Amino acid sequence: MKILLLTKSKMYTCRLLEDLINEHTVVAVVCKNKEILAGTEMEKICIKENIPVIENNEMYTMLGKGTLPEADLAISNTYGRLIKKPLLDFLNGNCINIHCAILPAYKGVMSYNFGILNEENEWGVTAHYINEEFDQGDIIKIYKFPITSAAITVGELEKMAQEAAYRLTLEVINNWEKEGRPVGKPQEKTGKYYSREDFEKAKKIDLNSSAEEIERKIRAFYCPPYEGAYIEIEGKHFQLLPLNH
Repeated sequence: MKILLLTKSKMYTCRLLEDLINEHTVVAVVCKNKEILAGTEMEKICIKENIPVIENNEMYTMLGKGTLPEADLAISNTYGRLIKKPLLDFLNGNCINIHCAILPAYKGVMSYNFGILNEENEWGVTAHYINEEFDQGDIIKIYKFPITSAAITVGELEKMAQEAAYRLTLEVINNWEKEGRPVGKPQEKTGKYYSREDFEKAKKIDLNSSAEEIERKIRAFYCPPYEGAYIEIEGKHFQLLPLNH
């Protein structure tokens, strides 16, 4: 299959790209902007394999000019950008997103953090068709796995989900090639959309919280090198770290 990969450079997305190169034809890698790939492992792979790297805005310009490489399927994985109608039309709706949470329960961004805050005992990743709204398209498959939210950090949950996302992406592509375009199931009108604003608000610890609530919030936002949960005193942030990390 000819695949257009919309992504960013992470350990597991680089691993995914290498596997796609071995089994399929990657016509281009699309990223938010080329600066975020500069010097990364993904850029090195693209240079080595002579795969074009295209910026998000450049992709739509190429669509308008009819110069975007032909593809059978677009895969969005950690892309973080709204996919617009011109690309959906270009690929006849054959655009899939791999969302590292269970839909429709956890839509939006930073969902790992809220999974721990909400004390979930199960997590998962979702393959779904892309439409013109974030995380609203028909579901192709959900892969679920148990978690112990009372004992893990968000960084640990992220690693578990990314490994599942890697496997699910390859499974969906390979099944598509063997069996044809999968039928998606419309999402139920439930769940919550988590925004970056929700994320920033949730990181702040109320000094009147219980010890259990504080400990849970620390684990939910511990993901170095990024700022984790914090207390605020006289306008200054004091970050709190989990024990044994």
